[in-house]
Amino acid sequence: MKVETMTTDSCQERVLLVFEPGAQSEMDKVSEYLSANDLAPRRTYTEARDGGEHEIYYFGSCYIGGHLDALEEMTG
Repeated sequence: MKVETMTTDSCQERVLLVFEPGAQSEMDKVSEYLSANDLAPRRTYTEARDGGEHEIYYFGSCYIGGHLDALEEMTG
């Protein structure tokens, strides 16, 4: 999983969790963590990148920010 941040037109920070194609076990770990912490992406979608379909979880930075270290450590 790769974490990307972006700033919207209204100057708000957004966080994308980007999963490589075939990273189902990683997605399952993240989904379990999110569920255990009563968190849910604002939006999920698939995006073509680097010749493959990547799964994207979209969050507001204030909502997910306190959990990013744990998520990154879990997915290594």
